[in-house]
Amino acid sequence: MTTIQIPDDQADALRAKASAEGLTLEQWLEKLAGTNVAPPRRTRRSPYTLDELLAQCDLSAPLSDEDAAWLNMPSVGREV
Repeated sequence: MTTIQIPDDQADALRAKASAEGLTLEQWLEKLAGTNVAPPRRTRRSPYTLDELLAQCDLSAPLSDEDAAWLNMPSVGREV
């Protein structure tokens, strides 16, 4: 999505035009552009808390060869 900065007086004038048609500024601009902007995605909440998931972990369990190899790999990006 592109964000355009305009002076407050111009933004107020555009909001007034949109309001005169019973629309929000975003709806009015979508109407002018002939497009619909998808609503923001809502994130689903996990049915578990982090504490519940950690309580299920066996910290004394040995790492698999695959997990050990992954942990020992050199950094390839912006890992912390």
